Amino acid sequence: MDHPKYPTSGEADKRPKKLIFAPGDIASTASTPENPSPSSTPDVPSAASRLDSLRSDTSTPNSVQESQIVSHPARAHQFVSNPPLTVSQMHPANPLHQFNTWFRDSRLPASSAPETCTLATASLPSGRVSARIVYLKELDERGWVVYSNWGSREGKGGQVFGATNGEDTLGAMPEPSDTTNLQEELQLDQVPGGGNKWAALTFCWSSVERQVRIEGLVEPLSRSESELYWRTRERGSQIGAWASWQSKVLWSTEPHLLIDRRRKSLAADEVTGAVPVIPGDVNETDIDDGRALLEQRVQELEARFADTKEIPLPPFWGGVRIVPESVEFWQGRRSRLHDRFRYVRVHENGEGEMYKWRIQRLSP
Repeated sequence: MDHPKYPTSGEADKRPKKLIFAPGDIASTASTPENPSPSSTPDVPSAASRLDSLRSDTSTPNSVQESQIVSHPARAHQFVSNPPLTVSQMHPANPLHQFNTWFRDSRLPASSAPETCTLATASLPSGRVSARIVYLKELDERGWVVYSNWGSREGKGGQVFGATNGEDTLGAMPEPSDTTNLQEELQLDQVPGGGNKWAALTFCWSSVERQVRIEGLVEPLSRSESELYWRTRERGSQIGAWASWQSKVLWSTEPHLLIDRRRKSLAADEVTGAVPVIPGDVNETDIDDGRALLEQRVQELEARFADTKEIPLPPFWGGVRIVPESVEFWQGRRSRLHDRFRYVRVHENGEGEMYKWRIQRLSP
């Protein structure tokens, strides 16, 4: 595999161009003798404006510019929304109940979509990780449930469930394991077909300066459970689920074939100098980039299900539950001295409960 070429020690002066250089240069709002308010000192440029004046559109900062930048410490965002988070505020025995408390926080209105989360999976044996945004749909006593298309071997379905008899798509969602001994499941680093059952789920609620990180095993729901949620989706979304070959390449090209076309279509206005976000001549200069293939498939499926009142659940589409091994609750504190508590599953070999939880405070 070819890897990007990085500068060697002899090429230190040929560092790659910085496209973004913003080390937290946010103007302070607090007014103190050590940190006066910008409004009280109008003649003194802010840290942000000083850094803006030092940036270059054509090259990385030189040593002189860098010296000037580091001589004016940046004002990074400070976390001040919450009082200190202490263990007495945490649920004593169950992270799922603690998550429910945070998720129900009145400061997280429905309009902020607190159910938005990032699902990360990894391929075996390469270990390559990929992540995507999904939506939490259910939380029960065993874990967090999300729904998606798992059919493509190129996407997360292939990472989690592996290939099925060499096919490019998953013929059907696996049924939930009959195994009740989680310790045995944990010993399965790889499932048949090359899949990897380990995954991570992250929630970030910036408005309340909180984050929740979950690591655990992916467990498919039964088809009847997935059917129940499938019935709540609007018809257009059901058609879309059938139409999508998730993560499969629909079209590709080489960059040099698009340069002249882009230069013409996104030329700056001769009068205002503004560069359009969408080409003004898009209908004349745009080309088929694979979207037509997807839309054609949608039309075919709309015709296929035209006389069907209830569109059936696709065999490759359904829900999975992230069964946690660890759950971390993160709350911001000033000076990056954040509060972090983690619940870690402790396995029991005897009678009674299959597992308990140990609570740990982590260093920020």
